[in-house]
Amino acid sequence: MRVVILTPNKRLLDLSGVTELYLPIENGVIGVLPGHAPMVSAVGTGVVIYTLNDSSGFFKVAGGVAEITGGSVNLLVDVGEEASQIDFDRAQKSLERAQGRLSDKASENIDVKRAEAARLRALARLEAAELYRGKNSQDKKSV
Repeated sequence: MRVVILTPNKRLLDLSGVTELYLPIENGVIGVLPGHAPMVSAVGTGVVIYTLNDSSGFFKVAGGVAEITGGSVNLLVDVGEEASQIDFDRAQKSLERAQGRLSDKASENIDVKRAEAARLRALARLEAAELYRGKNSQDKKSV
């Protein structure tokens, strides 16, 4: 099937021949195989995982809309980032900042929803980066 990931600023992915796809939706994760029933869903914050030619790819996404047909998946996301481009240390610091804001919420006037959204985005970035790192270490071991 064809998978396209678009942000308002650029096309992140446009691949044909994808054999499976997992994407975050508002209430969990959905798996999509070729021939999937048509549907439209809100995209949550998390990691998109796809398989093409027995190799996996990973993207961090947050917000947007997924359109699924039998032969294609179009993800129109607010924010997206390829896992190979994620700075792991920066994502870890973002998570620490968000967790710090949440733990200090009694002493400060902070926007709890915004801090929680930042925490979820940082967790998704870290998860995508770890999946990418793990895939690359597996590839190096098999060479």
